[in-house]
Parts: sequence; structure tokens; C-alpha cells
Amino acid sequence: MAGTPPETEECDVMTDMEQALTISGGIFAVMMLTQYGRRKYDLHKVLMPIGTVSAVGYFYLKGMPTQHVDVVVYLVGAAIGLACGVVATFTTGVERDPDSGQVHTRCGAGFVAIWTAVVALRVAFIYFAEHNTWFRDHLGTFMTEHQIVQDAIAPFFVIMALAMVLTRVFLLLARVRFLAPAGAALSRESSPVRG
Repeated sequence: MAGTPPETEECDVMTDMEQALTISGGIFAVMMLTQYGRRKYDLHKVLMPIGTVSAVGYFYLKGMPTQHVDVVVYLVGAAIGLACGVVATFTTGVERDPDSGQVHTRCGAGFVAIWTAVVALRVAFIYFAEHNTWFRDHLGTFMTEHQIVQDAIAPFFVIMALAMVLTRVFLLLARVRFLAPAGAALSRESSPVRG
């Protein structure tokens, strides 16, 4: 592994790829357990994902390679995460309860599908990079030609996941702010905001 002396590598230590997979799976589990179905939308729903991604970012991104090409790789990961976050946001319904005035979110099959697809693509990439000779050789050639170090791959996936979560958090917050206020006309109040 680039940047790690051979004598420090042990088979019981997680590789950067395995860490990225663990992070992706963990974020997927948190999102499904806290967002799926009809949920009350409150300050906790804003702060919990921000706190989670801040902790993940701190522990898994410190010490990442920061050469020019690495930063470009991270920006690509952030752009992919942003696009996936936009899709995830628009698979989420937002509505204000006409009786209580409380805002709720609704996440169903579309929400699960986008998150499953993103995690599945990460898993497939990692699997083929580690077990498929053709893919590994072409990936190695591409990385060599573009001077991308192996230690930049895990941050790419982590940044992609973090960008997806944060994009959804802030877009949902914006959608909630555009909802008709409690006490508005019933025709506006009872209509869910759709993406």
C-alpha cells in the first residue's frame, strides 16, 4: 500500500478499501434505521446526520493524500455524492400534518433503491479491484498514468458518502422551509411537497 512501510502491514488490519466499505455500510444502516418510512422531522433529524458525518470525516479523512491529482479525485467523489444526494432528496416526501402542524418525511422504495445502488456500486468496485485481475490491471494502469495513489481511493468513497448525506440534509431543510406554515389554507397545508 502506498505510503505504508511493508513491515507495518498486517493481515488483521483493515485495508483502506475495507474501511471505505465499512463506512458506506454504516452510513447506509444509519440512514435506513433513522429515515425509512414516515418520520417526524425536527432538529434532531438535521443535527444527527451532520454529527455522524463530521465524526466519520474526522476519523477517516485525516492524513489523506492531498497532492493536486488527489484533490481532483476527491472533488469528483464529492460531485457524484452531491448528485446522488439530490436524487435521494427527491425520493423523500415532505409534508406538514394539518392537525398538529408537525412536519414529517416519507421515505419508501425509491429512497432505499438509490442508497442500495450507491452502496452496491462501491462494493462492486472494491470486489473487482481486489478479485478481478482484468479490472485490477486496468485500474492500476489508469491510476499510474494519472499519478493517483492507492491511499486516495478510500477518501474518495468516504467523501462521496459524506457529500450524499450532507446534500440531502441541506436540501430537505430548504424544502421544509418552503412548506406552507401551520394555519395556512387547508388546500396548501395538506398538500405534500414533492420532488
